[in-house]
Amino acid sequence: MVKNGIKEDEIMNIILFQKNVVLLIIIIIAHTAITTFIQNKIVIQILNFEKTNFKKIWVLQTIIFTLIRILIPTYFHKILEVIVQTILYKQYLKITIEKALLATEVNVIIFSITELFVFKIFTELFKVKSMLITNSLMPFLISVVFAIITIKLVTYAIIKKAKVKIYIPEVLSSYSKMQIIEVASVSILLTVIDQTLVLAWLDNLPNSIYFLDIILLFSYSLISTISIIKTIQIEKDKNEINNLESNNDRLQNNYDSISSFRHDFGNIMQGIGGYIATKDLDGLQKMYNDVVCECQEINNTKAFDLEVINNPAIYNLINNKYLIARKNNVKINVDVYIDLNSLQIKTYELCRILGILIDNAIEASKECQEKIVNIKFIKDNYYNRNIIVIENTCKNYLLDLSKLKEKGFTTKKNKVLHGLGLWKVNQIINKHENLKLVTSRDKTFKQQLEIYSWK
Repeated sequence: MVKNGIKEDEIMNIILFQKNVVLLIIIIIAHTAITTFIQNKIVIQILNFEKTNFKKIWVLQTIIFTLIRILIPTYFHKILEVIVQTILYKQYLKITIEKALLATEVNVIIFSITELFVFKIFTELFKVKSMLITNSLMPFLISVVFAIITIKLVTYAIIKKAKVKIYIPEVLSSYSKMQIIEVASVSILLTVIDQTLVLAWLDNLPNSIYFLDIILLFSYSLISTISIIKTIQIEKDKNEINNLESNNDRLQNNYDSISSFRHDFGNIMQGIGGYIATKDLDGLQKMYNDVVCECQEINNTKAFDLEVINNPAIYNLINNKYLIARKNNVKINVDVYIDLNSLQIKTYELCRILGILIDNAIEASKECQEKIVNIKFIKDNYYNRNIIVIENTCKNYLLDLSKLKEKGFTTKKNKVLHGLGLWKVNQIINKHENLKLVTSRDKTFKQQLEIYSWK
């Protein structure tokens, strides 16, 4: 039967085609949404990333990946997806480029190889010879999508139960960064190119060659991952050695101080005896205060303990600053009353902030007659925040506190390469809604970093 010049069976074919197209789009959206959600959970679990902006990343991935898979030719899908994924991870997880590439590599290695395997198995089962949108293609696609989602869910369950984690140091050397970037980039590129070519030649490749390719690709990816893990482990070992060296220097200084004090104890007692014999109470009081002050300085070093300062990065930073202060005859007092690993701020960013603030405090206090820097880590349960106070003695000159955060502002005589520290601190703080820096001055100069704990 002919209707308006078009056969009825042709109309039915057009309607069926449109229905299949709609069903295909629904399958693509569902597959993209579910798989990206699981993949992001796995990446965060393995690489121990914070869940910051997790939902935003997931929604953006779902939208962008769906558009890519619908509008862009198949051969360009993967390369575009890995680029978009790396950019989203870096931007919204607030991580470095090497960590973003490593996160993308984890996704590519685990799931691209899985998808190749599943696709081939179901192609053989359903005897699919063409990817044309027909009624016979839909059961195949639904089965493939269901199998891939199931495998990813099982993979996530295993990884979570086994507590598989790769701990990446917050601060990496330039060499380690470049090594991770190179290995991860090559691994991603090779996997994407291989997957694209294999799927393009799917009908012409014997099964033995196809599965051999998957095995070789998996082997290479495994070797690449082991190489990156070894690089990270070497970096962690270097950091540990640096921590031990700093700790050893501090302990040596402490030992020297205690030995010196012990050696002079007899002389000190004789001096006290002289004041007692002459009943010079003013002299005795002054000498007593000096002795107590030195004893307190020796006792204060007990705070420089890894069990007290329980974050290795912050521990190493404060120890190094302690040694710098000691060389400049600056006394540093440290009080820690919080778990430094529970702070809702990246250790890398906290180290940058603390390093700048402590350096400024040492610089200011060493110009004073009384050279003192106080560092306190305290908890404020009422406002659900942790507070880090860095307080130092300073000269009595007028200072416009509002200008401290301006780029290039400095109180130092040499203006070159100065005036960027507090400006950089302010940049970091402005990126986070839960951070606040309060600057005040009375008898001492005080910087108070407030870190709010928001769930």
